[in-house]
Amino acid sequence: MNITYIFVLIWLAYLISSGVLLFSRGFLLSRVSKTEVSSCRRLSNNPNDEYFLTTEVVHEIFKDVNASSNLCLPQKSKVIVIVVDALKYEFGIYKENHSEPLPFENKLGVLHELHQRTPDNARLMRFKADPPTTTLQRLKGLTTGSLPTFIDIGSNFASPEINEDNVIDQIVKSDLPVVFLGDSTWTDLYPRRFKRAYSYPSFDIFDLDSVDNQIMKHLPKELASDDWQVLIAHFLGVDHCGHKHGPMHAEMSRKLSEMNEIISFVVSQMDNETTLLVMGDHGMTATGDHGGDTDDETNALLFAYSKQHSFFGSDVGSDSKMLQQIDLVPTLSTILGVPIPYSNLGLINFNIVPNVPVPHLSKFQTLLLHSWQNAQQIYHYFYNYAMENKRTFNVEEMDKMETEFILLTHRVKSIYNEAAFKSFVGDLNAHLRNILNICREIWVKFDATQMSQGLLFTFLPIFFAFLLINNSRPSEFVEIFTPKEISYTYLLNFAAGVFGYRYYKNFSFKTEEHGIIFFTSLLSAVILVFFTLKHWSNIANNWANVRRFGHMPTRLLLFTTMGVFFSNSFIIQESKTLSYLLAAVILLLVYEVLKQSVRMDFRSRFKISHFIRSTAFRLILASVLAICFIRFAYTLFRCREEQGNCADFSSSSSAGFSIKKPASGKTYIMAVVIIVLYTTMTRLYLRSCGNLTGNSPNVLLARYGPTVASICAGGHILLANSAIKNIQRTHIDAMALVIYGLLLLQIIVVSVAPLMTFVLPPKNPNSIAVNGRDSIVPEIFKKMKRMYEGDDAERRYAIPVVYGLATVYSSIIITFGIFLAMTLIVLLEPRATVGLIVCMSVGAILLIVHGILRYRTATNFETCVQPTFTAVVGWFLLAHFCFFATSHQTTLSQIDWRAAFVGRTTGIGQSNFISGILVILNTFCGPIFFFCMFTLLSTETFSLFALFPNLIRSNSNRDSTPSTARNKVDATTALADISTAAVGFDMTRGELTLYEYEDVFLGATFKLASQLFMLQGLRIFCAMLACTIHCRHLMVWKIFAPRFIYEGLATFVSLPAIIVGYGLLLRINLAVDSLIKSINKVKTN
Repeated sequence: MNITYIFVLIWLAYLISSGVLLFSRGFLLSRVSKTEVSSCRRLSNNPNDEYFLTTEVVHEIFKDVNASSNLCLPQKSKVIVIVVDALKYEFGIYKENHSEPLPFENKLGVLHELHQRTPDNARLMRFKADPPTTTLQRLKGLTTGSLPTFIDIGSNFASPEINEDNVIDQIVKSDLPVVFLGDSTWTDLYPRRFKRAYSYPSFDIFDLDSVDNQIMKHLPKELASDDWQVLIAHFLGVDHCGHKHGPMHAEMSRKLSEMNEIISFVVSQMDNETTLLVMGDHGMTATGDHGGDTDDETNALLFAYSKQHSFFGSDVGSDSKMLQQIDLVPTLSTILGVPIPYSNLGLINFNIVPNVPVPHLSKFQTLLLHSWQNAQQIYHYFYNYAMENKRTFNVEEMDKMETEFILLTHRVKSIYNEAAFKSFVGDLNAHLRNILNICREIWVKFDATQMSQGLLFTFLPIFFAFLLINNSRPSEFVEIFTPKEISYTYLLNFAAGVFGYRYYKNFSFKTEEHGIIFFTSLLSAVILVFFTLKHWSNIANNWANVRRFGHMPTRLLLFTTMGVFFSNSFIIQESKTLSYLLAAVILLLVYEVLKQSVRMDFRSRFKISHFIRSTAFRLILASVLAICFIRFAYTLFRCREEQGNCADFSSSSSAGFSIKKPASGKTYIMAVVIIVLYTTMTRLYLRSCGNLTGNSPNVLLARYGPTVASICAGGHILLANSAIKNIQRTHIDAMALVIYGLLLLQIIVVSVAPLMTFVLPPKNPNSIAVNGRDSIVPEIFKKMKRMYEGDDAERRYAIPVVYGLATVYSSIIITFGIFLAMTLIVLLEPRATVGLIVCMSVGAILLIVHGILRYRTATNFETCVQPTFTAVVGWFLLAHFCFFATSHQTTLSQIDWRAAFVGRTTGIGQSNFISGILVILNTFCGPIFFFCMFTLLSTETFSLFALFPNLIRSNSNRDSTPSTARNKVDATTALADISTAAVGFDMTRGELTLYEYEDVFLGATFKLASQLFMLQGLRIFCAMLACTIHCRHLMVWKIFAPRFIYEGLATFVSLPAIIVGYGLLLRINLAVDSLIKSINKVKTN
């Protein structure tokens, strides 16, 4: 066994992944967080305070308004902030005379009532969010006033403490106590900031009420308390209802009605010196999801109300219809009289600022000071950021912006009346919005150096792996990748990494990571060139034997697959494109089978009856079934927003499974039935192979584990989606935990004792069976004579019988696949479960068709164990097709966050890391499963012909039958001779033959793994190249960037999955080696 191959695969995986990572650093740039903090002198109405506001102070201020940036006017009111997660703008619009409102309509009647009763004291506005519309990113925007970056969505499972200036810190530093209730994301972002905090976990989307109920448990006493200046309550029920049921469900009506009662209660309890702000952090799609940049997701609701003080009107230059979410930060700072955070880019919206008179200041003077303070803060941040990142900004544009601001600094000194103020503030706001737009463009400006290096370092290992590995024979890899050379390769890469880490600044790299990736990738490319040149003669000879235009149809299909990334319309329709290509691959395999049948089975005359009974006809039927499965998967695809003609299954919300109404849960019942069929079929297959005989650990686990797992998976599907109330989550979680435990147990068993074989001890050759009436002496004499003459039967007695040896490799891989599949199934939605098993069925048919075809076209063991290029491409396409068949899409808003809490909603393992792993397993279940199982492409041909030996006779590719087959010998001998004449070895021995040709077998499987590496590497390279070409495309952030992110994550998942699959094969081979040696030892003794 050559474990060196594993280290070669890890090396190649690192090179490809590091290239992708380097490219992402250049393409998905993140904004540099600034640590500077704003400060000001807080003016006060209290004569005892240091900065008491008097007429003289006002006179000094307006002598030089430009010097007033470090002044804060007095606090206008206390503030209550109610955040209703995912409160969409449409949820707050009241439609009068609407006889049949939708479940989310007209439920927040208190907003309409207050707005109608006191229009000057209430505001209802569209609250516009910046994408990505995930809760963590929205809270950052709502508290810092800065723009989010695209890649920051990845931190939604790991809420880091905010280290840049923000309104919460400014409030606390100003000695204004803050009380918080609700979503624990706030306390993760701002630990130890709150006077009192009642925080609760936010990721249990199955639970619509617990967090909200806990808030209401403490909210009344906090409203009655007078020791706070800011109260924040973040309710989660509406968001969780959207994720679980969608906005059209009756539960949404209930949750919005609850929110209406809560708002009414808060309004009744708040005092006259308090401003109420009710807001959503983002909206939701028609399916209840969020994360992207559609109008449904970015349009949240904002409602402001003050009992005593009216708000400033819309005549002061602020938008009265819509409020940008980043505008909340300076507006809130203005109300509370605290400094505006340093990195804020938002503008004060005076429509929700209470018109509280400031002593000695007129209305326009108050507004002017607030506006100019806001302007100086924005420009100060913008100018300092530009000076530290000079290469990022356009010099001419910066000069123009500086000139405009200088002119504004002169104009502000001459504002003496309200008319002049209105003219000035209009120009000022336009200038500040221009700064905001420039920053938006800058923070998506790409680092061409990192992008180009990422493309280069991704391409180089793919190219040289193709030259070196794809054009070498499996038996040659032992000489190419020796343990000594691979050890030196790792040592040199380690030295290069240390050098890059130590001297990255000397080469103008921005980070240590860039230096490490650059030098290790460069050195590795040189090493691959060395390996290629060293073995060039063998590579050239093997290349010369390859047909120049061989596999052209498959190459065209592969080219089409890679071309999808370069067109936004093809990306939108990628699911259908992959289905066509996968069906085309299956048709190509069928064509090859038919061509072989016509050439061999029907050389003399074609007969319909003979053809119907032939293997080729059965394979055609199986292929038609596979294409039907692929077509059925269309019903499982999820829709993108751009697909206007697509009927998304998730848009038709179901009430869930109910025992009283089983028809309402057809999908759930179908999923359970299919799970039972899958486990039953696999167990029957393993039993027919003899792999369930005996009492070894893996046999016992394979005998009983799938049954337990299928029961738990079916129960989890029915109960987790049940319309029956009062089902304890602990019971549902227990089923998922059992499945997790079975997978973990399977991994342990495979690591320790993987074989599923049973060695039947040889019969005692000294035992003699005689009747009571007969003499024992003749029997002893006969036995001694047979032993002396060396009778075959006696010799066979000394050889133990081993059950399951013909499928010794594939049986373990399939068993591992069962437990892996069950883990993935419990994380998926019921329809997605159906899609996964449909893809498994297509994969099984592909293996059978390819197994027959591979035997017919093979000339020796090497060609028999090495899959055809068409089959490799088909398996690769199936892995990625399964992504769409399991109801996923390459949009950020359709990530299935529900998977993060499967088995973990009762407080078990509340880890963000585990949540992320579960979501990854759910999202990329197809690539994970099929790449872990890829070795079946090499083994299934042998197990197929061992289980159905008559296939050897019906699929022989020789013109004549060996002469021994015509003699009167037993059937086994005849079939062995036929297969030996056909492919050069005895196919009836099944997968035991793989062990006999161990070096070629492991080399061929290593080559197969490398080919999958190349295909996945080529796929991500095309995604990167498409983003580079379309970096200024209108749809770059909506389509191309999310597609690259998904493909990048798929690469980071697929490469380790392939390594796991190959490592599993090596472990099995080691166990087989130990078994054979022990049998030989027994036989020798």
